[in-house]
Amino acid sequence: MRKGNTVKVSATLLVLLMGFSLVACGSSAPALQPTVGNTEESSPATEPPQQESDAIEAEGILTGWADPHTVEIRVNDKAMSFQVGEDMQKSMDDMDDEDTVRFKYVEKTLDASTKQLVLTEITKIASADDGNQGSGTGGAVTSDRPAASELEVTVEGITEKRTVTLAQAKGYSLYIFEPMSFDAEDHELTMKIDPAYKVEIEKLPADFNLDHLKMDAREELSKNGEVKALTAEQLSNGPMKDARLFMMSQNEKKTQYFIVKELDGNGYIFHIHAPVGEPSEGFVPMVYASINSIMNE
Repeated sequence: MRKGNTVKVSATLLVLLMGFSLVACGSSAPALQPTVGNTEESSPATEPPQQESDAIEAEGILTGWADPHTVEIRVNDKAMSFQVGEDMQKSMDDMDDEDTVRFKYVEKTLDASTKQLVLTEITKIASADDGNQGSGTGGAVTSDRPAASELEVTVEGITEKRTVTLAQAKGYSLYIFEPMSFDAEDHELTMKIDPAYKVEIEKLPADFNLDHLKMDAREELSKNGEVKALTAEQLSNGPMKDARLFMMSQNEKKTQYFIVKELDGNGYIFHIHAPVGEPSEGFVPMVYASINSIMNE
């Protein structure tokens, strides 16, 4: 009797186990599969935003229009093209080719390989032809000299003729190169890109004493370094061969010159400050050419 019951129990358990197994197999969760035919559109790749620099201010010579929306300006003897909006075009109606202009522009980076210069402001700088001092500062020009000319200058061993503009102060006039600016009231000739490069022009009284000027020069220059005076023989083959006095001093940061020239009985002192730097290579030769062009008015 006990044995038979055991067999029935075993059979019953077997049936139950099989039932549980089938239920478990039927209810097992399927493995996750990637969605097929997903109709959601992926977000399109966004282009990098355009970048725009801060406004940059410069001066140059207006050389003309390349097309109705592009103007060319020569800055430090380098031609640059600028995009011009319609409002800006109207403000340039009274400007002509070869006018000296002061302007502002921004540099837009369109992509990795494309940059665009966009003009934002522009004004014409008064020239000698407009009845003003040739550099755009100072009083009226009364000289009979041409408003523009050419001067020969030697820079880095290359001698060439460059266009110059007439500048005038009280009692004299001289020609200056485009990278320069002349202040007639202060009698200062400076580099536009760095006013530390400058020439202070001092007109001497008729009874000036050269020996006294030598002492003044030594006192002034000694603050900058050891003072050296060039003789007439040393100057004879150079651009300042007509100088009555040529003294200079130098240190690791700057070279200073004290030069005296006499023209028809009128004497001038040129106090030249030439910091050490790349612009000095062209600055001093252009200064020599400019001060050699000086004339009494």
